[in-house]
Amino acid sequence: MSLRIPLLAALLLSAPALAESDWFASLYTGEGVELRADERVFTLFSLLNANGFDDAPVTRLHPAPRRLFHPVRQQVRARVLSGDGALREQAQSFFDAHPVPLDRYLAYTLQSSPPPFATGAKGKDLQDLKGLEGLLKTVHAGWTLQDALAQAQGEYRRALRPYLAGLDEPLLKLRATLKVPEDGPSTLVVMNLLDAQGAVRGSQAENEIALIVGPSEKPNLEGLLAEYARVVLEPQVSRKAESGWGNGAALLREAQLSGAAEKSVGAYAVALLSRAAALRALGAQDAAWDQAATQGYFGLKDLARGFDDGGKPLDTWMLDALARVEPRKPAVKK
Repeated sequence: MSLRIPLLAALLLSAPALAESDWFASLYTGEGVELRADERVFTLFSLLNANGFDDAPVTRLHPAPRRLFHPVRQQVRARVLSGDGALREQAQSFFDAHPVPLDRYLAYTLQSSPPPFATGAKGKDLQDLKGLEGLLKTVHAGWTLQDALAQAQGEYRRALRPYLAGLDEPLLKLRATLKVPEDGPSTLVVMNLLDAQGAVRGSQAENEIALIVGPSEKPNLEGLLAEYARVVLEPQVSRKAESGWGNGAALLREAQLSGAAEKSVGAYAVALLSRAAALRALGAQDAAWDQAATQGYFGLKDLARGFDDGGKPLDTWMLDALARVEPRKPAVKK
C-alpha cells in the first residue's frame, strides 16, 4: 500500500501533462511508419491561410468562387482571420522579403524546433528563410494555435487511421524499387487538414522523409507514394534529364495541354518516373495507368518496366527510357 499511494499521487500530479501531450501522440504502422499531426506544420499553414492561401477544389465559379475546405480548415481560417490583424501584416512583410516557393517554407518549418520555435532550421540551403521561426513563434502564441490544434485532435486521428492498414506493403515495394537501403531515412506521414484536398508535399531532412498529406475521402496512397519517389529521385533525375532528354521540351508542352502541372523538363521527368514507380508499387490496374496518361503523364508502363530491368542503376537506362516516351493517350471507349 505504501508503494501504491505515492505512485497514484505521481500519476495524478502528472495527469494534466499527459493529457496535454496525448492529443499529439503518434500512430504507427506495423512496419514502424509514424503517422501524426505536426504543430509546426499546423502553425505554418494557419499563417498561410490567414494571408491568402486558398488552394482547394472550386465547387462553384459564379457569382463568386466557392472552395471546398475541410471543416477544421474552415474553423482555423475563421479564427486567424478574426485575430490580430497586425500579425497578418507582419507575415505579409516577411513574405514580401522572402518570395520563395511554399515547399521551402515547409522544409524550413519541419527542420525548426517545435513550439515555441526556439531554433530555426540549420541547413545551409535554407538560411535565406532565417527568422521564419520568430514569425511562427509570434503567431503560434498570438492566435493560441496550440488550443486550436488540441480541439481538432479527433479530426486528425480520424483522417490518419485509414492509412494504418494499407501503407506498409506498397511502401516496402517502392523502397525496394528505388533501392532505398534498410538503414535509409525513416518515413513520417503528417496529416495537414489546412491544405487542399488530395495535396501531398514531401521534404527530406538528414534521416527522415516527411510526407505531408492533405485531407481526402480515402487514403491517397498513389499521391503519397509518388511524392516519396519524387523526393528520392529528384537529385538523381532532374538535372540529368534537363540537359540530356532530347525530346523532353516537346513532350512537356504536349503534357501541359493535357493538364500536367510541371514547368520544367527536369521536373516532368521526375514526375513521370515517380508516378511510374508508385503505380508499380501499388500493382495498379489498367484504369490507373490510363488515367495518368489522360492527365499528361505518358508512357508510365514502359518506364515502370525499366525499374525491373535486371536491377540496373537508374542512370544507365533513364534517358533511353524517357526518349521512348510518346504522347499516346488511351482510346476513348464508346
